[in-house]
Amino acid sequence: MNRILARRGLPGRRDAGQRRITVMAAVVTAAFLVLIGQLWYLQVLEGGRFLDASDKNRLRIRPIAAPRGILYDRHGVPLVDNRPTFTLSLIPRELPREAAARDAVLGRVAALLRIPFQELQEAAARVPLDSFLPVRVRRGLTLEDVAKVEEWKLELAGVITEVEPQRVYPNSRFAAHLLGYVREASDDQLRQGRYRRGEMVGQNGLERLLDEYLRGKDGGERIEVDVMGRTVRMVQQNEPHPGAQVVTAVDRRIQEAAERAMEGHAGAVVVMDPRNGDVLAMLSTPAYEIDQFTGTIDRAAWQRVVQDPKFPLLNRVIQSQYAPGSIFKLLVAAAGLQEGTLTPGDRVQCNGEFRLGNATFKDWKEGGHGLVDTHHAIAQSCNIFFYQAGLKI
Repeated sequence: MNRILARRGLPGRRDAGQRRITVMAAVVTAAFLVLIGQLWYLQVLEGGRFLDASDKNRLRIRPIAAPRGILYDRHGVPLVDNRPTFTLSLIPRELPREAAARDAVLGRVAALLRIPFQELQEAAARVPLDSFLPVRVRRGLTLEDVAKVEEWKLELAGVITEVEPQRVYPNSRFAAHLLGYVREASDDQLRQGRYRRGEMVGQNGLERLLDEYLRGKDGGERIEVDVMGRTVRMVQQNEPHPGAQVVTAVDRRIQEAAERAMEGHAGAVVVMDPRNGDVLAMLSTPAYEIDQFTGTIDRAAWQRVVQDPKFPLLNRVIQSQYAPGSIFKLLVAAAGLQEGTLTPGDRVQCNGEFRLGNATFKDWKEGGHGLVDTHHAIAQSCNIFFYQAGLKI
C-alpha cells in the first residue's frame, strides 16, 4: 500500500519542480527585459544627453583674450602698449567637490604664492561650481610662481596658469587722467550683458571713451583633457582679433613737458591747437598711480588714495569749475568792438575798485592803472576797464 501511495506521489513532485523552473525562468527573462529596456533608454532616448555630458567631462572651452588696441600720439609714438604676462586662474568645475578638499587646494596655492586664502575663496565663489570658464585670481606671476604651480600640478586640481596680454603704461602716473586705465569688468558692467567675467574693460579716460574700438574680439580654444585636467590635444581653435589701433591728437612731447612743469603742484593744463581745436596735451595734477587700479587694490591703498588731501582721483580739467580769468577780457573787448559799444580810443579811469550795487570788485593792481584806453587795458589786463565795458554790451 505504501509503495502504491509513493508511486502515485511522484508526478506531484515533478509538477512542483517544473513550476519552480518556470518561475525562475520568468524572473530571469523579466530581469533581462528590464536590462534591455534600460539599455535602450540609455542608448536611444537619453544617448544624446549622456554623450553631451561625456563631452563636457573631457572637452574644455577656454577663452583667448584679444590684445587690446594701441593708443598712439599724433606722431605715431605709443602712449600705451601690451606685453604678455602670466596669470593664475581657477576652473570651478575642476576644483574638488567637497568643501574640505577644495579648501585644501586653495590653501596650498595660498602658501605657494603668498596669496590671501580669503581672496582665493572669493574668486572660487564668483561663478557656479559647475562652470568651466576660468576665473582669474592674479596677474603678473613670475616664472618662479609658475614653476611652483606646475611642480604641484597633480595636487592642484582646477588651478591653471595662462599667458595673456597685459596693458602697459609709460610710467605709473603719466597722463593718468587722460589715458585712464583698464581692469576686469565690474558686477554692474557684467549685468549689462556686454562683457564676460574676467574681461578687461576701459574704466576711465581714453581707455573708457574708446573701449568699443580698443577691446577687439576674444577667441577661444576647444581642448581635450585627461582625468587630471591636462591637455591631451587641441580640437578646435578660433584666433582672437586684436583691437583697433587709434591715433590721437595728443603730442607726447608736449604732454611730457606739461608733466615736468606741473611736478609738485596741484592744477590743470590743457594745450590746444588754435587752428583746429586739437587737444595736444591734457594734464591734471596730482595724478593717481595707474598700476594701482589695473589689478586688485587692497583696502589700505584705496583709503590712502581717497583720503589724500590733494584729491588725485579728481580730474581738474573736466570735473572742477574755475573763473575764466583774464582771457575772458579779450572776448569782452571783441564783443564790444563788434557791437559798437566800445572803440579803440575809449578811456576809463581805473582807481583800483569797481562798485556794482552793494558789491565792490577789486583790480589785481592795488591803486589801479589810472587812465587807460582799450589798447592799454588789454596790455595791462585792467579789471576795472572791462567791468565797465561789459556793462555797456
